[in-house]
Parts: sequence; C-alpha cells; structure tokens
Amino acid sequence: MVDLNWKSKIVNSNIPTKSSKISLSDTPIPKLLPLPNFQQPIKNDISPASSKVCSAYDNYLRLPQLRKLWASNDFPNWTNEPVLKPAFHSLEITFRFIWTVLSDPRPYLNRREFTRRLESLATSQVQIIAMLCEDEEQNSEPRGTAPVINGNSFGDSRSYSEASFLSRLATWHKSRNVAQRILFSIEREMSRCSYTLGLGEANFNGKPILRYDAVCKPNELHALETTSFDHVENYENITLQSTHQILESWSRVSRVLLERVIDSIDCRKFEEASMDCHAVERIWKLLAEVEDLHLMIDPDDFLKLKKELGIRPCGETVPFCLRSNELVEMANMCKDLRKKVPMILEVEVDLKGGPGMVEAAMKVYAEKRSEFEKVHVLQAMQAIETAMKSFFYAYKQVVAVVMGSAEANGNRFDSLTHIFLQPTYFPSLDAAKTFLGYYWDNNNN
Repeated sequence: MVDLNWKSKIVNSNIPTKSSKISLSDTPIPKLLPLPNFQQPIKNDISPASSKVCSAYDNYLRLPQLRKLWASNDFPNWTNEPVLKPAFHSLEITFRFIWTVLSDPRPYLNRREFTRRLESLATSQVQIIAMLCEDEEQNSEPRGTAPVINGNSFGDSRSYSEASFLSRLATWHKSRNVAQRILFSIEREMSRCSYTLGLGEANFNGKPILRYDAVCKPNELHALETTSFDHVENYENITLQSTHQILESWSRVSRVLLERVIDSIDCRKFEEASMDCHAVERIWKLLAEVEDLHLMIDPDDFLKLKKELGIRPCGETVPFCLRSNELVEMANMCKDLRKKVPMILEVEVDLKGGPGMVEAAMKVYAEKRSEFEKVHVLQAMQAIETAMKSFFYAYKQVVAVVMGSAEANGNRFDSLTHIFLQPTYFPSLDAAKTFLGYYWDNNNN
C-alpha cells in the first residue's frame, strides 16, 4: 500500500500550502531525510568478448585499416574532422550498400523494402551530419576552419564529388530515383549550415562547398571492401560486413563526441556539452536502425553464413554486439557521464547518502532562468541513457528474429538484459524530479 502520510516524514511544515509559483529563493526546499538505498548497485563496466573473438571480428570488418583512415589528421585546424570523417565513411558505405542490394541477382530478395530502409538510413545519417555541421557554427573555436572551396566558382548551381559512390548511383537507371531523393535530403538538411557537402546537391545560394573527396577519401575507403572471407559464396556476407562497418563508424563518431562532452563539462561549457549529448542520443537511435537491417536478411542464407564464418565459436558466451570494442567503449563512456553530475550541480558527493545532491538538482530545475544550461545538459545525459537502453533491448529482439529465440534467450544474453533492466544511472536527478513533482501535486495553486 502507498503511504499517503509520507509528506510529514520528508517535508517540514514551513512550506506554504498556497503559492502562485515556486521560488526557491523565498520558499525553502523541502528538507529530506537520507534516502533509503532501495536501488540495486550499478555494474561498473560492460565487458567485451574475449580478445581473440574481438580480433577476429575486427579483421573481418577491416577495422584496423578503417581506424587508420579515421585517425588521419589531414586538416589540423579543423576540430570537427575526427567527428565528420567516420560519419562520411559510413555514408559512403551506405551508398555502396544500396548499389549492392540493387545488383543482387537473388530473385527472392525483398529488394524494394531493403532499398527503402537503406534510403531511410542514409537520410538519418545526413540529418545527424547536418546537426554536427550546424552545431559547429555555434562554437567559436572551430568556426571557419572547415576545408571548403568557393561555391561561386562553379558555372552551374551544383557541386560534385568525383569519387563518391553517390555519383555512380545517380547515373544508373536502377538507382537514379534513390540518388535524387538522397540529394534532396542533403540539400534540405544542410540548408541551415554555412556550407554544403559537395555530393552533387543543389547549391543555388552559392554557399562554400566542403572538399568532400579530400576529407572522406572515398577511393581509399572502397579499397577496403574485400575481406579474407570473400571466397565464401554467400551474398549475405557483403550485407553483414556493410551493416557492421556502418555501426562501427558511428560508434567511433559517438566516442569522439563523448570525449568532447567530458572536456566541455570540465570547462563548464554546458550548452556545448548538451549539443554533443543530443548528437550521441541520435546516434544510439541510428544504431538501432542499422541493426534493423538484419531483418531484411534471408534466414536460410544467413544461417548458412553463420556456420561458414564460425560466428558462434565453441564456448563463447558473450552477446554478438559486445565483440565491438568501439560499441563497448561507447556504452561505458555513456554510463560514466553520471560521474559528472556532482560537478554540474557544484556539490560534493555525500558517501553517507545525504540529500545534498537531490536538493541541488531541485534548485537547478526550479531556478532554471539563471541555470538553464545545466538543465539542458542534465536532460541530454538522461536522454542518452534512455536511447542506449532502448538500443540493447531492441538488439535482443532483432537477434531473436534473425537467429531464433533460443539464441537470444540463453545465458549469453544475461549481460545484455542486465544493461536495459538496470536502475537509472542518475538516481539523484530521478529523486529530485520525484520530490519536485510531489511539491507541485500538493500545491493548491
């Protein structure tokens, strides 16, 4: 039963019963007794698979070579290069993926729906790229450092990349309509940015054009298409490789963004931290969309490929997704954001479980006119938690559909279940909202 008299236990009697608004400068915050420790302890880290399995996964996807491309620093004065370069690589792999699906000779492939999903995925990636380019303009440090050329130097109103796979899609009769819709998406999403991507989208305003080929280096990227398993005559081999290369690329983007979030919080640049946090939130949702591509795989062909590649080694008990060191590191960095809450609230952690953190959070939420940037970053951090847990929950469902529920419900997925069933990473923020909600529920006005 709910204790309806709990107000007398946690709130003092000085709180007025009638007030037109909450003002913590005039009204004292309810004094709280130490909260009971009713939450389960949060497991510190998400552990990856064994190093041998992770190494085999990396080599299959050519990740050592991809990481060299991601780490190349061709434009030292452009701080957004480590973020946008792997994002462009993922976009290029998606363009090539569309070509692969439309070229697939199997008559039983659901080519129409597969192409629609890839087109939607490309549009989602363009939206995040445009968000990152737009946020770049809000930061005074990297402003004006993107490698661009003058858009007015072109005789027509378009800009072109010579090496991008999108230009090949635009000239093939099977993919021309798909390419045109993607170009319209690029034009629309980049309209708020000071430059355009240079992939062939319309540029009627003559905005500066990003040197896409110099940043992305599509030729070097597509040279990594082959793997040591190309001898396997199974069309789902290319599907599996492309899907996970996209996932790995965006995991790297998220890791770089999370490093920026930590630096911004340390420098008390909370608005910049909140923008990067929301980008990470969007990336978690994008990764769920990437994993959904597995639903388009032919079951029989994929299960044959699973045996041919030895995807499930004998004795391996870790979920498939935890073979990705990038994804595991990304998830652990998201969990560790909770350690930055005391710094944002400007309070010390009370090891005895005192209400200091909760009271400080309530004050920030209530006095938002002077500290709204703190509210923004705290909300964004909790949004990351929600998106991350949703990803791992959805991933388990995808595995059940693709490989059967016996694969998804075994002991190997207990660690995955633990992730999305864990209590909130931000108990102080949760408690603050609970008590603040109670305040307003019991305020007659």
